[in-house]
Amino acid sequence: MPAERRQQLIQWFQTNVSGTNQELARMFNISVSTVRRDLDSLAAEGIVRRTHGGAVRIRSRTNFEPSTDLARRTAVEEKSSIVRHTLQMIEPKQSIIIDSGAVIAHMLAEELAANTIPLTVITNDLYVATTLTYKEHIKLIVPGGSCRFGSYGLLGQPGLDFLVDIRCDCFFMSAQALDMECASETLLDVMLMKRAMIEASERTVLMLDSSRFFDRALYRTVPIETFDTIITDDGLSEEAIEKIRLRGINLEIAKL
Repeated sequence: MPAERRQQLIQWFQTNVSGTNQELARMFNISVSTVRRDLDSLAAEGIVRRTHGGAVRIRSRTNFEPSTDLARRTAVEEKSSIVRHTLQMIEPKQSIIIDSGAVIAHMLAEELAANTIPLTVITNDLYVATTLTYKEHIKLIVPGGSCRFGSYGLLGQPGLDFLVDIRCDCFFMSAQALDMECASETLLDVMLMKRAMIEASERTVLMLDSSRFFDRALYRTVPIETFDTIITDDGLSEEAIEKIRLRGINLEIAKL
């Protein structure tokens, strides 16, 4: 019965963060079109947020942080569209900072590695650094710090001290969550590092898929007005887009 099936979906999303239409169809032995209708229904109830090809649970805990492996399987096409849009903003010979701990930052590094744009790149993310190592067009700088388990990010005082004397053209940042007040993070050390990177940059561009909008994590990073540009996918409603732009924020929508 539809009601029973949707209740099973609700229970599944209570312990799983995201799922694709195909995965859920196989799991519940139903058609993809039925899954789409059920997910649309759950989205209307505010239980999940639809993504291209599936859905993600609307997070209710301020200290929830998905693993890197899980994030790599969530909103993949949306993140790809954001990265393609972001690449258009990067100019030759710029100095940029690339954020740590976010799959979208890893995807940006992979595109820059495959490109020939000469850049100076500062990052505290070991995946980003490895991706950009031995690339003739990239001057790579990696601040020190400690790498926490389950993450590629280097955090702590060595990196914070290094950033005090850095002046970059642009910081390409991610966030755990964004609401109409601020961007926020689940860990204090991550929040402090992002603040330092913002201070070290002339401009800050927030790259964030729509599933992370209108959520809140534990630590306030910076007010939403801090961002010179916010790039997201086309998963936001027209009402949400207008609400953000009325705050004077340059919100750009990357098309799939």
